[in-house]
Amino acid sequence: SEFVRLLDGELEKVNDFQQTKSGEMKRRIEYCEQQVSLITKNDAPTDAKREQLDVIEHEIDTVISEVYELAKFTRLNFTAFIKIVKKHDKNAPFVLKPVFTVRLNSRPFFRENFDELLLELSRLYNIVRNGGVDVDQDKDPQSGNGQNFVRQTTKYWVHPDNVMELKLYILKYLPVLIYRTKGTTKPPSPAITSIYFDNEDLDLYQGRIEKSEGAEAIRLRWYGDMDSNEIFIERKTHHEDWTGEKSVKERFSLKEKYVNSYLSGDYTMDSKIQRLREEGKKSDQDLQDMETLSYEVQNSVREKRLCP
Repeated sequence: SEFVRLLDGELEKVNDFQQTKSGEMKRRIEYCEQQVSLITKNDAPTDAKREQLDVIEHEIDTVISEVYELAKFTRLNFTAFIKIVKKHDKNAPFVLKPVFTVRLNSRPFFRENFDELLLELSRLYNIVRNGGVDVDQDKDPQSGNGQNFVRQTTKYWVHPDNVMELKLYILKYLPVLIYRTKGTTKPPSPAITSIYFDNEDLDLYQGRIEKSEGAEAIRLRWYGDMDSNEIFIERKTHHEDWTGEKSVKERFSLKEKYVNSYLSGDYTMDSKIQRLREEGKKSDQDLQDMETLSYEVQNSVREKRLCP
């Protein structure tokens, strides 16, 4: 019908525009990277380099604004197409959704992953902010982290429509933390994956909601992509102010292949702790804390019938 033809034409225009602008953003980011590299290699005085980097920073600001606008354009148009088809099927004698879904999937502008652009912008902004030096190159975000943390966090609710805008705003001041999986050639990933444990009565969840003294949360966590071989077993324990204690997060790492055996009680940390003791990589107190935590988490999983 004429309506379907017009709608398909609009889909084609939206897809072409989104693809064109996305390619343009990538080229502009590459250009900024090349300019930063040239600036840092030349022998100009520090003040002159700073002025040149300020020009690049202004260009990055412009790109950040346009990436946000493009992400919003993508989201709004995808929502518009869905609502138009829904309204059509409600009032027309024939159903358009199955046919249009196929056409939509053939022009998947809505699947554009802006995270890649965000990571490049974050890294570039961080280099410019530090005078042309990539201070985070080859840095392991987990290096120096202990196994026990006094925990104090502030959480904010953000509407899904505003997430990209918030990310782009924050990266001007803080770089995106990324994790590189050892032994892989895949691009670094900012992903953090958590699997929480509870039982059928949701005892752990209720304890956290009610902020009961001693309420705990047990989870598995890994950083980076799904190929990560290092899994952290973590326990967060809530303490009320009147106890004089601070809420704490404790954790130890385990190779992915041992996780299921550990949770079922067939694997213990004894051999790993013995190896660490022989290597002298951790203090006796750290090893004692690791041993205690590993047994306590294992007992909690068994006695409270916890599962993912």
